[in-house]
Amino acid sequence: MFPTGAAGVALILLRVSVAATLFINILPQGNPAAHMWESAGLGLLGVAICLGLFTPVSSIACCLIETAMLLDAKDLDFIPVISSILVAASLGLLGPGAYSLDARMFGRRLVVSSSDRP
Repeated sequence: MFPTGAAGVALILLRVSVAATLFINILPQGNPAAHMWESAGLGLLGVAICLGLFTPVSSIACCLIETAMLLDAKDLDFIPVISSILVAASLGLLGPGAYSLDARMFGRRLVVSSSDRP
């Protein structure tokens, strides 16, 4: 659930790339004050993904937002957005990794069944 080492570092890079594509592709262009709540919500979602906070839920939200953007846009290049959706979905399925807030909050647990007791 929370891999360490090179796999954990790779998940950090994956989280940062999902947040970066969220900021670059979806953040409203033009006057940020006109879209203050939208910018704040996307900013919080990007920070949550970067820090690994509720990673599966944050990744699903990112996929849904990017899908809505894909369906709404008229003159949009579809291949990068579809690729971004797939990367966010893979992050949601892989999980946050050991170097995340999810790992700190939920951590690794040792489950001992009653049949293992002496």
